[in-house]
Amino acid sequence: MFQRACLIQLQTSCWQGMTTLGSGLMEKVGNSEWLKGAKILIDPESLLPVRSVISKARVYLSKSALPFPVFGLTLVPKEIISEMDTDLRGFQEEFKVEVENFIRRYDDERHKAKMSLGDLFSDTDYPIDIRGKFRFQWRFMTLDVPTRSGILTPEIYEREKEKFRVLMDETRELATVALREEFAGMIRHMAERLNGSEDGKPKKFKSSMIGKMHEFLDTFENRNIFCDDTLSDLVSQARDVVSGLSPEELRKDENLRHYIAGEMSQLRNAIDGAIEDLPRRKIRLAA
Repeated sequence: MFQRACLIQLQTSCWQGMTTLGSGLMEKVGNSEWLKGAKILIDPESLLPVRSVISKARVYLSKSALPFPVFGLTLVPKEIISEMDTDLRGFQEEFKVEVENFIRRYDDERHKAKMSLGDLFSDTDYPIDIRGKFRFQWRFMTLDVPTRSGILTPEIYEREKEKFRVLMDETRELATVALREEFAGMIRHMAERLNGSEDGKPKKFKSSMIGKMHEFLDTFENRNIFCDDTLSDLVSQARDVVSGLSPEELRKDENLRHYIAGEMSQLRNAIDGAIEDLPRRKIRLAA
């Protein structure tokens, strides 16, 4: 597997801008064992641009890569590693800009908080080195089956080797399910929008619907690192259907719209069946 892909770990952090209320204050309200509270330290809106960049980067990862059963790691096809690194650098620069914008407003925002919090305001709640509360970094890595060496006993070596095999099986299953469900979601959406409403009038659809389908089709071969032949056949059929297709044609040509709707409905039935046929199992890594 790691001849065709590697892992990426994206690590991000953003100052939360809040803290827990002390038990002494909560006791004035009720039983502090049963009540928990938080104090907002700064206008949450001021941190939204920073959080938005983090969110966009993670959505980008989920759309470009594949899931991996170890938390915090994502599987990246080798063909897009350089492209992904470049794109993440773009997100990183955008992140830095928004962090600097926030830092320039930090003192003013803290002053506004002081006016709003009154006696609850405390300077100690606010980091002196606020820049250190923000992070956006990533690293690429690979895993391999443990090697037989003097460090591991034969018993531990065999156990760890089996764990690694199970991990790879689960990775294959997760990646297969993710790609099939992503494809199914787009096919279902297209079929629904093109089939029209109950009153016979065509539903409105955005040009991005076709764009997203083309984007999936263009990147599928790189992301299909486990060679899902069933999905490959369905993707090939979809590619034939939408090749050269534009939103304007679908809006203007009713016959074409009905034809594409019929093809999408057939594909929807096929991919739904392919998803149902997948084995569903819970894989647990032994301790």
